[in-house]
Amino acid sequence: MNVQDYLRQAALLHKELEFLKERITELRVSRDNVRAFFVKEVVSRRIEDRMAANLAEVEMLEDMYMQKVTGLLRLKYDYHLLLDKLSDRRQRVVLEMRYIDMLSFEDISERIFCSLRTCFTVHSLALSRAQELWDEDTLAHRSGA
Repeated sequence: MNVQDYLRQAALLHKELEFLKERITELRVSRDNVRAFFVKEVVSRRIEDRMAANLAEVEMLEDMYMQKVTGLLRLKYDYHLLLDKLSDRRQRVVLEMRYIDMLSFEDISERIFCSLRTCFTVHSLALSRAQELWDEDTLAHRSGA
């Protein structure tokens, strides 16, 4: 895995978290609608089973959600450790905005007051330097340093 693939993991986790959040919300709304409708009615065994399955799925998805949030926090912490090693502040900021804050290149260029082309150049240089640092760390870990 190269450093850019590593940095992109946060974006994937964000997408997974959004999906899980939407599904949990859908299930809760569905559960609440069924409860409201059947509060005064005799609930059939089939509906009880469906409600129990719904509740179990909500609990499972909430557990998955929390695990992914924990993973995302660890990943962002690791990103900061890597980015803190970059000596060029502008490169560090561009990578942070891109991979931690999940901003578009257009938004980044506006925030750091540069052209879009310059933003791409800084990003490319930052990735190259981060890859060098990543490779040095990987080599050091393998040699037991």
